[in-house]
Amino acid sequence: MDSFARPLIDHVRLADGLDIAVVAVLIYILLVWLRDRASRSLAVIVVSLGVLFLIARWLDLFLTIMAFRYGIVGLLLAMVVVFQQDIRHGFERLTSTRWFRGVSDARPSHRTVDTITQTVTDLAKDRIGALLVFPNRQPLDLHLQGGVEVDAQISEPLLKSIFHPKSPGHDGAVLIQGHRIVSLGLHLPLTTRFDQVPDGGTRHAAAAGLAECSDALVVAVSEERGTITLAQDGQLKVIEPAELASRLGKYYHDQNDVDQSNRTRRDPNWGLKLVAIALATLSWWLFAFQTDTVQRTFVVPIEFRNLPEGFQVADPKPTYAELTLSGPENAFTLLDPVEMTVSLDLRGTDRPSVTTWHTANHLTNIPRELTTEAVVPETILISLQPSGEIAP
Repeated sequence: MDSFARPLIDHVRLADGLDIAVVAVLIYILLVWLRDRASRSLAVIVVSLGVLFLIARWLDLFLTIMAFRYGIVGLLLAMVVVFQQDIRHGFERLTSTRWFRGVSDARPSHRTVDTITQTVTDLAKDRIGALLVFPNRQPLDLHLQGGVEVDAQISEPLLKSIFHPKSPGHDGAVLIQGHRIVSLGLHLPLTTRFDQVPDGGTRHAAAAGLAECSDALVVAVSEERGTITLAQDGQLKVIEPAELASRLGKYYHDQNDVDQSNRTRRDPNWGLKLVAIALATLSWWLFAFQTDTVQRTFVVPIEFRNLPEGFQVADPKPTYAELTLSGPENAFTLLDPVEMTVSLDLRGTDRPSVTTWHTANHLTNIPRELTTEAVVPETILISLQPSGEIAP
């Protein structure tokens, strides 16, 4: 145990902890997206490929690793083509969440409740059918089909235009989150208990169906009877506008309480966070953690910067230096040999001179994890003369 822990303690840096934290956050976002936004098949494929790649690296499966290395681009393109609807839907829904809209979206004003209540009341008086969905804690993606993403501010004219009989999406449902209309023209699952649906109306069957398979609050307006029906927990209830306003007020109040408690108590996604941290740590250990020291030698160009006007470096002037570096293998992956130089700044020289420069002090673009073992030549002799003169 000590033989394993000692190298780990000796070689782990603060930067490694930051590296693991960044990757863990990215993995967590991916896991949440796969859980809530993407289809089950896409989630299974992504997770399976990730596990297979980790196993291949763990067991040094050369052929499998080569297949990933050379086939990953084609595989990603194929997944984008096959799952383009899931990917587009996932990103659109992710960017429309309250993470990007701030606290104000989670706390709609009383005006929002009044607007919805007044609109639904007017639609009922005019006998215009309507269907409004208010999500709760459970994701609805698996139950909603079709629809058009709108992400628009709630307003009475907009809601009335959506449910106007001549509107293309008037037969579908509207999804409302906070004070915004997220989608319109949605198709909901129908209930199998048609005995509780008044007059066998499709809107009420859809409202009851979604209320049976989720904790969403659904409001249905009957165009035949001009009534307002509330569906929740699998039950339908005809209500008056005053009760609708009261139920919507309670719904938004509960939503605000949930948001506030989520900010103050432990995150309910702690399980996914632990998985993300474990995967990030495992990835770091497999791909980044190395205790063996590697030594490599490079030929580095010597450059002269800020050469005074009217002067030149006399021949023979050095053009290259031989540099030997040592460090862990992964540190060399961050090294770009093309960017390494020995940079000599000749600024401030206004007369002929001969100066000696210590080469190691003027190396640039060397990662801090690498150690300079040797530089040949160790010193550089620079003879600066007026332009046009020939060195003796």
